[in-house]
Amino acid sequence: MEEKNLMDLTLKELRVKVVEAGIAEEIAGIFNTKAQIIAVIESLKPKLVDISKANIETEKEKVNYDKLWKSKRDIMGRLLESQPKVGMSIQLEPGESVGVVDSKVVNGIREFKVISGSVKEKIINGYKWILPKGVMTQVPEQVYDLLSNELNVMAKVSTDKTTDRIDPVTKRPVRDALN
Repeated sequence: MEEKNLMDLTLKELRVKVVEAGIAEEIAGIFNTKAQIIAVIESLKPKLVDISKANIETEKEKVNYDKLWKSKRDIMGRLLESQPKVGMSIQLEPGESVGVVDSKVVNGIREFKVISGSVKEKIINGYKWILPKGVMTQVPEQVYDLLSNELNVMAKVSTDKTTDRIDPVTKRPVRDALN
């Protein structure tokens, strides 16, 4: 019924209505047809939402979502466990102590428990691989690739900011300019 009433209005009256709905007058003046303005007015009308059907997760949906998430995580854990392992050691930062991590394979998935010290975590598709810092550790190739990439980027960023770097203009160490 509202649509019929809107169609009975003139283009000028519809422009007034669209401005009342929150559209700037300059924009309202651009509309050439009633259909354009009515479409905008309709899209700006508040929609009534039945709160009982609003985005509320049922227990069954929650369980299914948890299962889906866990299955994705478990698939990743099994995939990583099946990959060839590579030795890797993460350098300790000043003030950190050598990490101690206990791990065991349960149902094809490695589970980790941090005993003490510093560790580095890498999460892939919800699966968390934990490496102790300061200790040579065997890790899956994929974890090695991701971590070494991350560490190389961090090393490059830090070397670009040191005073030992060569100034591209003077071709001398930045440290010399600071003396």
